[in-house]
Formats: sequence, structure tokens, C-alpha cells
Amino acid sequence: MFASRKLLTALTMTLLTSGACSASGTGPPLPTASLPATAAPTVAPTATPTPSAAPTRGAVVDDEPWIVYEHSYTDATGVDGASVFLVPPDGPDLHQLLTIRAEHPDWSPDGRRIALVAEPSADESEIWAIDADGSGPRTLAACTKAPCVGFAAPVWSPDGKQLAFQRYLQPTTKGYEDDQIAIEVLDLSSGKTRVVALSPVVAGGKYVEYVYARWSPDGMRIVFAVHTYPTPPTDENILSSTIAVVKADGSEVDAPRILTDPALFGSYPDWSPDGQRIVFNTYPIGSFQDTTKAQNLYTIRPDGTGLTQITHFGENDARAIEPTWTPDGKRIIFVHIARSASDPWGERKIAFVDADGSNLTVLKWFGTHPRLRPV
Repeated sequence: MFASRKLLTALTMTLLTSGACSASGTGPPLPTASLPATAAPTVAPTATPTPSAAPTRGAVVDDEPWIVYEHSYTDATGVDGASVFLVPPDGPDLHQLLTIRAEHPDWSPDGRRIALVAEPSADESEIWAIDADGSGPRTLAACTKAPCVGFAAPVWSPDGKQLAFQRYLQPTTKGYEDDQIAIEVLDLSSGKTRVVALSPVVAGGKYVEYVYARWSPDGMRIVFAVHTYPTPPTDENILSSTIAVVKADGSEVDAPRILTDPALFGSYPDWSPDGQRIVFNTYPIGSFQDTTKAQNLYTIRPDGTGLTQITHFGENDARAIEPTWTPDGKRIIFVHIARSASDPWGERKIAFVDADGSNLTVLKWFGTHPRLRPV
């Protein structure tokens, strides 16, 4: 994988193992010239990869508001890893869905399936859909050859018929200088993909990432974060990050509309169910591990007006990252990081806050990238 992808992989492991506990138990396609032909995924809707573990059958039933998230674990041999888990918000236990490496889970709109990125081996990156209890895995897309070198952050469309995700591309052998990230949409019935946003190649000594896509509730637009680094990029030298929007039909591949001031360092956006607000956090954790700056949640209207601060943590205070709306639009689920003098990185725990910033509730569960199940 290319340099930036390696940094992201290492960062995810660091995030999950810091303070973590062990556990048991549709527009037209773009012309083919838009991307090299080899970038198309291998679609195998009937494939059945074998999961390494799953919760007790019957433990996950319909209409229960489970949280799916990334979590670290220690296997039977004592080896640490990271994968996808379920936990009820007020329950006494959690359930491990897979013990192979997996990340960035997202619930389908009907709450019956979970999309995620699976890594069956160190050199494989696939998008899977699994049933809510971890059974019935299906491979939806796989990187089989260059220029595709990995996937990240798959998310269901509001009608459940499409997935948006990040595809990491390495068009040449020059390394990060030519790496790009495409935000793509996969039509689940046909297996066809289209590119809706494609980060530019390096120019003027700047490397740009397009990451963390999420759909508008009408399925017409996609919001994502734009991270800009000097070259060579590292996690510590980010120049800016902004929130951007494009049309989901692929007509604005090279023309994302920027909503936020780059100096705000906005990242990890999500669209509210009513379509009126976009929530995001400031100072993306991947580039600000050791910062003393205040990391908070904000909302903004889709036209870029009405910036509103939701949480009000100060410098050297707790941190709020990775927000998504609850399905009813009344609350925001996010990762709360409690810093201390002895642990400046802090413990990453799942938390809720009302949309107006009231009623902060921090759960006991360690994890990242949480999503509340639609019921």
C-alpha cells in the first residue's frame, strides 16, 4: 500500500489500542477514461468469505438499537488486533463479529446488514456486507490489481441500493506523489461503479486526501472531508482540512464545493436525517494526536451557512471526534476522549450528545467509528 494508506492503517491500530480493553467472545457511469480500467472492482455478490468469529446466534435480533464500532481485542494466542464489534447502549456485554482485521462499519438503512472494510490478509482489502449477527458475509468489491491498493469507509445510500466508499489509487510507480483517493459509488444490483470525486495529483508540493464520505438523506449529494498535506505527507504535518459536497451522480468529480474555512480543520462529516445540518469535528485526530487544541463538534447548513458549535471542550480538555447522527436525528453519537496529565492521548469511549449540545452521556465502551443501528 502507498505511504498515506500505511499511515492510516498504523493510526487506526494506535487509536484502538490506546485505552482499549480485551474482549471475547444513480447517475450514469463516468467514461472509462476517468480512471484506468484496472480500477474497477471485482464484484462477487454470491461470494461467501469465512468469518473468523461471530456472536452467539440469536443474540442480535431485529428492532434492538445496537451500536457497531471498531474495537481492539486480544485473540486466544495473545496477539492484539482490531475488528468490528456490537454493543447495546445500556447492556452488560459486547459481541465480536469478526476476528480478522476489519474497520469502518456502517449499518444498512433497514438495520439488518453491516458494510465494512475487511482485510482477510495483510495484503488484501475488500468491502464486505455481513448480517447484523456477523453471519452471511458477502464480498462486494475487492482490490485485485493496480492501481487499486485499498478501500476505506463504506457507507450505505439512504435507499440501501448503493454504497459510497474510498478507493486508494496508485496510478504510477512514483509512490505518494501520484497517489489519489476516489470517492466512488457502487450500485449493488449491477455491480457497476462510478466516481463522484477524485482527489488531484500532487501539485505545488501539496498532497490532497478525500475521505469519510456520507450521503445526503435524499441520496442526491455526498459530503466528505478534504485533508491537505505538504509532501512528503505524514500524520503530523497537515496544512488544512475542510468539509466539501459533490453531487452523487458523478457530475462534479473535479469540482467539490467547500463549506468550511480551512483554518477550522473540519473533518469526519455526517448529514442529518432531515437534510438540514451537517455535523463534523475539528482537528482530525489522525493529524492532531498530541495537540492541546480544543477538539469539538460543530454543525453547518449544506449551503455553508449557520456554523454552530455543539460541544464546548477547551484546550487540554476532553476531545470530541468522529460524529454521526442517530437515525432519529435527535442525538449525535461520537468518540469522547478524556485527556489527563498522565495520558494526553486519553481514553476513547463511545458517547452521545443531544443535537443542541445538552445531555452528554459517555458510555463505558472503548472504541472508534461508532454507528447506532436504525430500528
